[in-house]
Amino acid sequence: MASNSQSTLPVAAPSSISEAALPSGASNTATPAISTAPTIEKQGEESDPEKGSEKGTSPSRSSLESLAEAPARSITGLRWLLICLSLYISAFLYGLDTTIAADVQGPVVEDFGHVEQLPWIGAGFPLGSVASILLVGNLFGHFNMKYVFIGGAVMFEIGSALCGAAPDMNALIVGRVLAGCGGAGIYLGGLNYFSYLTVPTERGLYITLIGFFWGVGAVVGPLVGGAFSESSATWRWAFYINLVIGAVVAPIYIFFLPSIHPLPGKTIRERIASFDFLGLFLAGAAWVLFTVAFSMGGAQWAWSDGRTIALIVIFAVVLIAVVLQQYFTVFTTVAHRAVPGHLLLSRTQVLLVIATACSITSLFVVVYYIPIYFQFVNSDRPVMAAVRLLPFVVVSVVTNVSAGHLLSRVKYYAPVFLASGILITIGGAVLMVYLDPATSTGTIYGLTIVVAFGTGLSLQIGYAVATLSVVPADIGNAINLQNVAQIGGSTVALVIAGQVFNSEVAKTLSVALAGHGFTAEQIASAAAGAQSEFFRSLDGELRGAAIAAIVHAMQRSFVLVISSGAIMVVAAACMKFEKLF
Repeated sequence: MASNSQSTLPVAAPSSISEAALPSGASNTATPAISTAPTIEKQGEESDPEKGSEKGTSPSRSSLESLAEAPARSITGLRWLLICLSLYISAFLYGLDTTIAADVQGPVVEDFGHVEQLPWIGAGFPLGSVASILLVGNLFGHFNMKYVFIGGAVMFEIGSALCGAAPDMNALIVGRVLAGCGGAGIYLGGLNYFSYLTVPTERGLYITLIGFFWGVGAVVGPLVGGAFSESSATWRWAFYINLVIGAVVAPIYIFFLPSIHPLPGKTIRERIASFDFLGLFLAGAAWVLFTVAFSMGGAQWAWSDGRTIALIVIFAVVLIAVVLQQYFTVFTTVAHRAVPGHLLLSRTQVLLVIATACSITSLFVVVYYIPIYFQFVNSDRPVMAAVRLLPFVVVSVVTNVSAGHLLSRVKYYAPVFLASGILITIGGAVLMVYLDPATSTGTIYGLTIVVAFGTGLSLQIGYAVATLSVVPADIGNAINLQNVAQIGGSTVALVIAGQVFNSEVAKTLSVALAGHGFTAEQIASAAAGAQSEFFRSLDGELRGAAIAAIVHAMQRSFVLVISSGAIMVVAAACMKFEKLF
């Protein structure tokens, strides 16, 4: 993406790091390549290009004088409180929908069937986000921020409504993807608003809180999903709840959010002309093709099926096309290409992308499969299964927030990533071995906490390190790479883990239940969740055999946690042993 149009996402970095990463008086996006400051139109006032934004100054990491001279924030009082409230609620909703599907999968499959499409319930949301995130970043960097934000909110609500009213699995999946696209808009919108509206001395705190509220949403997501699944409202209200919350904050979006024009000196034609439409399309298409190919292959279609082979081939061709189009700047320019390719030549940036993707992968595998484990092994209802996940999620979020402060003290980032990789690898390996019906609940808690410390250490610090490792003009580009690594990593994690689980469970259950006259469809339905009618009909030795078979298949998915940790260890070992500041 062009450096003059970046959206930003320095989530959960402490204020000391966030401020150091920014040019004095600049937002967490790359500085627009025009001399005119962003225009903020306030209700009842004339548009003034100087109000609401800090004047750009030369980059500095420790200029206390520049910070002291920065103008006061132009929006204060009740209006500022309402703006903050609405933006943090948006971040909360984005986090909520990131994990809410973890505990509604069983009831959904029980209603609709099609257990082979189970990975799509979780993967559809991050797929929508990662496929659209580059486009959303361009929109925020080129057009009225208020309109882009509200557009994202509307799409998020439409997707949520479709999920809640879905008549079948396909409609639910489409709704999840739409909600993911809109979710990227409201999440990036909040970060962009705080980047433009706050002054340097307070910016780190406000942006850090975006990450905090995302984390809170992610913590309660499985709980909310499980609670609705067990209630008379049913799982559908796990998605309808977004409409209720959205209706409450909509008036704030409409009447209190200011209109911010990032490029007031450009005409609409000039803004549109700078878009790398081909690059944006190819990048989004690559993510969609990957997800479809590796979700359908081996589940609905055999790997040898012509459709599976065709999709994989097309995915490879499109991926190559993305690389060539970006490298040779076909129908675009170096300044405006969708992917900041020059940063991919940086050893530090590439290793940070790998580390962030590995961290989010290990997080999502645990978040999605540990509740399923407890539902089968302990016969837990969805809410109780989600409660058992809390030690992992809470430790991960707390460690995540603390990691920024640790980094500001240690100043060397490679050892932090190395420690994270070691904890994830060891915790994941032991967890996979002990993921057995006979293992005590306390042991599972303890092992997931080890992984939680590992994921928490590295989940967000990549944003801070990435921004401190580039020139000010590339801050937005570096953050966008981290966005893609984090959201894309969660998509890959859910698709691959789901593929492994579905493939293995079909084999292990067929062996465990062989000779009892069950159809292939009945056997497949047992893996849909502990609440499935067929699984509940099993008793005695058959039930025990089915649980053992399902848990054995689940163990294979945790290979992804081990491999992610090991890759992070290698990446950390290859990082420069250097001080950040």
